Amino acid sequence: MLNSIQILRAIAAWIVVFHHYMQITYNFKLMDPLSVALQRYGAIGVDLFFVISGFVIYLSVSRKPVTPLEFAKHRIARVVPAYWLFTSITAALLICLPGVIPFTGFEPLFFLKSIFFIPALNPSGIEYFPIVTVGWTLNYEMMFYSVFFASLFLPGKYRIAALFLGILALRKLLPELGGAFEFYKHKIVYEFLFGVTVGILHQRGTFNSIRPWVALALLATALFVIARFGEATHNPFKWGIPCALIVICAISQERLLHNMTWLNALGNWSYSTYLCHIPILSLMLELQNNTDLPPTATLIGSLALIALVSAISFNLVEKPVARLAKRTDRRQTDSPALGN
Repeated sequence: MLNSIQILRAIAAWIVVFHHYMQITYNFKLMDPLSVALQRYGAIGVDLFFVISGFVIYLSVSRKPVTPLEFAKHRIARVVPAYWLFTSITAALLICLPGVIPFTGFEPLFFLKSIFFIPALNPSGIEYFPIVTVGWTLNYEMMFYSVFFASLFLPGKYRIAALFLGILALRKLLPELGGAFEFYKHKIVYEFLFGVTVGILHQRGTFNSIRPWVALALLATALFVIARFGEATHNPFKWGIPCALIVICAISQERLLHNMTWLNALGNWSYSTYLCHIPILSLMLELQNNTDLPPTATLIGSLALIALVSAISFNLVEKPVARLAKRTDRRQTDSPALGN
């Protein structure tokens, strides 16, 4: 993984954490400049994640031949175990401590739909959000993976065109089925394609000659555009394109972004950070309300606990499962039956 991408993953995850901290703890009512910025723009971490996802997935299959089965296995190994873990933890908290985690609810059928990435109305009344509410983005990820999976059955020269057409078609056709399928009408899915496009250009060396001062100028332009459009609403053309520009700026300076061990670690943990932060923020707020814990102590404790749980989840769940999937690939490659 590129150091620049790891740094962006860390930034995206923690922007979302602070955004939801403002929502859960203060209901977006603080008016100081930093709080207002986090409230208005913090959700853009999701747009950045989507662009990064398209970029990473494209590079992962373009650097070496990958069969559709291998792709599916690696994506499932990467996404499902940690998601099932935190969905189960959240469900247990909703059953044992009703009301502690806001904006979500538990019902058995809804739980099953959540873990299988099926859009469903949340019992709390907040529309199509799974038990782990940030998991709505994973429903789009799975749609993207499904189209990418299907494209791998085609000859290489047709895959990118099929991917773009597949995303466009599903975004137009699925909502026509009505019901929960209307979830897929959001244009945010185009941000995956922005990431794929950046990946194609990166692989061709398009950004290698960008000088640091040019990258800084492009970054300033992207941030100005984000600020100009106001509160982030996941519009791919208002916020996805600036996020793609941020990714370009970062990867163009990959040669300068090294020896950042702690940021790389946060990047490794970012998926678990994304999944675990809302239950932790909610529990820490409950602790504050019942013990008169100072808000500063609650914030520091929340951040430390999120980082700790993220590290544990990455090292005990994500990493071992990913290694197991890779070992399975090697065993299959070494199999005499496959050599015939």
